[in-house]
Amino acid sequence: MQVKGKNMSLGLLVGKILKVVAIKLGFVIPTLRAKLILQLYGCKYGNNLQVCGKVHFRPSACNAILLGDNVRLTARFLTNTVGIVNPIVLECIKDGRIEIGDYSGLTSTIISARTNVRIGNYVMIGANVRIFDHDFHALEWRHRRNSLSDVLHTKSAEIIIDNDVFIGTNAVILKGVHIGAGSIIGAGSVVSISYIPPNSLVVGNPAKIVHNIKI
Repeated sequence: MQVKGKNMSLGLLVGKILKVVAIKLGFVIPTLRAKLILQLYGCKYGNNLQVCGKVHFRPSACNAILLGDNVRLTARFLTNTVGIVNPIVLECIKDGRIEIGDYSGLTSTIISARTNVRIGNYVMIGANVRIFDHDFHALEWRHRRNSLSDVLHTKSAEIIIDNDVFIGTNAVILKGVHIGAGSIIGAGSVVSISYIPPNSLVVGNPAKIVHNIKI
């Protein structure tokens, strides 16, 4: 049997059809659940939100999480075989906010915001990426010995990810980073660069700007 010019057995064809059906059905209940939870928390989402797999929303206030139109959140191995290891977590601490723009997609991404994490439109974020706009703990050991002092001296700074950025799997984006439009962050990179110009290729640990992507 030929499908789109390729020889394919009946069993393989049936298997592919069943996989597509399973993927489509896998979005139904998680999407409804996500919409209900966001409504209960008083957080806004746009048209055509799609959710697949486990997604945890942890807002600290109404409107702390804002999702644009056609946002896609996936955390299921059947949907993405790059090697996911955790659910999606969108966590806001104190006055933290998370904004995700139109047509952006996240796979098994963990975002923790104490100030603001702002993600633009058409941003693709690969599996297991971590985005933290704070250090979680104070950097000086004296403050870490006392839990109250630890919290008070934990540093944070806004993260901005502009339109059309692609962040590869297992990358870590740290506080105060601004990624310019059209840039690519290589897989496994640990990024602490305060400003990355548009259309940059960034790789490594610690990450460095290695190339300008010509359009």
